[in-house]
Order: sequence, then C-alpha cells, then structure tokens
Amino acid sequence: MKLPPLNAFRYFDIAAQTESFVRAAEHLHVTHGAVSRQIRLLEASLGVALFERRNRAIFLTSAGRALQGTTQAIFEQLEGAVQRLQQQARDNVLVLSCEPTIAMRWLIPRLPRFHADHPDLQLHLVAAGGPLDFARSGVDLAIRRDDFHWDNQLFNQKICDEWIGPVCHPTSPTQLDGQRL
Repeated sequence: MKLPPLNAFRYFDIAAQTESFVRAAEHLHVTHGAVSRQIRLLEASLGVALFERRNRAIFLTSAGRALQGTTQAIFEQLEGAVQRLQQQARDNVLVLSCEPTIAMRWLIPRLPRFHADHPDLQLHLVAAGGPLDFARSGVDLAIRRDDFHWDNQLFNQKICDEWIGPVCHPTSPTQLDGQRL
C-alpha cells in the first residue's frame, strides 16, 4: 500500500488542530487554497471525507478524528526526535575562544592530538581576546592572558608564564639603554 504524501498529513494535522484552513495556512506560511488542495488530495487518496465543510467552517468527521489522533502523536514523536538529535549535535560541540597569537603559536599545533584523543567532539575556534561574557557569547571555554579581572564564579587555571620584553635588531641593543619600559 502506498501512503499519501507526508506533506498532506502535516497540512491535515495543522488544519485539524486549528479547525480552520485559513489558520492552518497562516501557521504553515502558505495560502488557504494550498491547504485545501492538500486536504482534498489526502481525502481522495484515502477515499474518505476527513472534514465536513459548512458555512465557511470545517468540522472533523469521525474518520478525521481517528486520523488526527494518529497524526498528532506521530508529529509530536517526530518533533521530539528532531529536538533530541539537535541537542546531541550541540552537546558534541565545544566553542573555544582564544587570543589569536596564542591560537597560532600554541593551540593550533596541539589540535591534531586533541582531535585524535576526542574524535566525537567538534571544536569551534573563535579568535578573540579580552574579557568575555560566557552567558551571552555561547563560548564554553576561553584561553586568555591574565591581565584583567575574572568573576570569582569562573574556574581558571594557569597554563604557563608569559614573558614580555623588548625586541630589537642585534646590532642596536644600546638603543634601549636608559629607556623606560
């Protein structure tokens, strides 16, 4: 047995919930004529009337009520499954914000080993520096220099010491003598 198109069932389910082809069309972002055509296609394919049409109003027939109980449950299950899949996809993503120089010099050379150790985890790298609002940015983890105040509620761990100093051409180190750094 060949089933009617899934789209026709979806249009039917929304029309049955809203008890209106016009409201179903608004919900589905189509014309009410498109909803009406899908319902007629479904009724013709099934060989039964699903709606009674009276004075610009629609009412479910007994066959329509029986089918709507099934379509509603199926679409709720489908929506739940899609939500779970999307949540799993988001759960396997780590958003890491890292200062560009640290990313280039320290992080990126270590990424192949990280990916080998964690093949199921997707890393999204955001090159940025400075303070960060974790709640608003969507960032899970940040690598930063420690030159500003962090909220006490955030966990932080020192990775390494940082050395800062002047750099100049080897033949002119005397230009730095007596300079305030």
